[in-house]
Amino acid sequence: MLELADVHAVYGRSHVLHGVSLRAGEGEVVSLLGRNGAGKSTTLKAIVGVVEVTAGEIRFEGRSLRDVPTHRVARLGIGLVPEDRRIFADLSVLENLMVGARADGGFTVDRIFGLFPRLAGLARRRGGSLSGGEQQML
Repeated sequence: MLELADVHAVYGRSHVLHGVSLRAGEGEVVSLLGRNGAGKSTTLKAIVGVVEVTAGEIRFEGRSLRDVPTHRVARLGIGLVPEDRRIFADLSVLENLMVGARADGGFTVDRIFGLFPRLAGLARRRGGSLSGGEQQML
């Protein structure tokens, strides 16, 4: 179960979430609806730890996610696929991955291809020519 209770979050000095509460049980689908600027994306970013939560509680399977580093949240199976793709459209899939690969071996191209085998077959294609879903994988 994922639970948010009276969550407040900020971007710098701007208070952007004001007491958001929700619950989502295992297998349950929850939709966040609202106009632009209402805090939908910010709520998701708060869950994964990308924005600072200043009050309230975020819990997953009974465990607090406040102050848990983003990479540890990801290991719990919680991720965020951003709307904006942030890829290099003129570079190949392989070149895009090489830009993001870490020299210490944490994120190697082979590891990424293991996680997303479809990308291996698209390695020579330009990032800008991929479908929206393929770009999100990239």
